[in-house]
Amino acid sequence: MGILRSVSYLQRTDSLSRVLIIIASFFAVSALTLVIVGIATPSWYSSQDSTGTFVYFNLFTQCVGNGNNNTLICTAIQRQTTFGAGTQNAAALLIVAICLLGCGTLITLIMIFIRLPGIMVLIAPVVLFLATLFMVVAFEECSKVTIYNSYSANLVQTSHIATIFAMGIVAFASGRLHFSSYQEI
Repeated sequence: MGILRSVSYLQRTDSLSRVLIIIASFFAVSALTLVIVGIATPSWYSSQDSTGTFVYFNLFTQCVGNGNNNTLICTAIQRQTTFGAGTQNAAALLIVAICLLGCGTLITLIMIFIRLPGIMVLIAPVVLFLATLFMVVAFEECSKVTIYNSYSANLVQTSHIATIFAMGIVAFASGRLHFSSYQEI
């Protein structure tokens, strides 16, 4: 009787790369949470004059009210106007960015447990890079029609920075893993 040895064909991820991927995952999950909250909350722009009348809107609704008599009227943004078309395009671009950020986050989380083979290890940084591009284009599209000065836009901008950090860290870790796979051959 012979002894069968256990042979694992999956390569192990070195500890430094694993720590970097965990840190990148933290930034990616934080960015995904911030962008979802930022696009869902109602205040991309807010303004209040001396009479108590205030206006605020996000990419989907516009609210007008008066703080003195506690009135508030919220309506959907009319898409036939330049303002409406610009905010609609920005919202669509941000939704695509959310989908890409979600995929990039999922791939980054998978990379904690499974070492992707060959060039597939570079999928997460590429997807996160595309998410950052779509966020920048959404900001540019929104800035054509309005300014954004309130907390919802700040959340999405913070999400953009967190996505850049996640992309940079996971790109470094992916490069280490990709380079080390050639060293083991």
